[in-house]
Amino acid sequence: MENTEILYLCMVLFTCYGFNLAQGLRAAINRGDKVRITPKILCFTYCVSVSLIAIKIGSNSSFSVFFTYLHILIILFQSAMIWYSKPE
Repeated sequence: MENTEILYLCMVLFTCYGFNLAQGLRAAINRGDKVRITPKILCFTYCVSVSLIAIKIGSNSSFSVFFTYLHILIILFQSAMIWYSKPE
């Protein structure tokens, strides 16, 4: 596949947007606002999808193991931002 770097750069931008979405949910949770399950599911689905696509794109590079572990860490971090309840 050609232009893998450009595709991976797009995935980096989409991952940053996923962090922005997750941070918005986290801020609402921390304020004590009622956050329904639907936005959490949609944000989680978006974040996981972007990371899986990025893993697939990066699987042809020489750093594929590094990219895989990095995106698994990103998925875990974004999931924690989305699903954990308000701290006491």
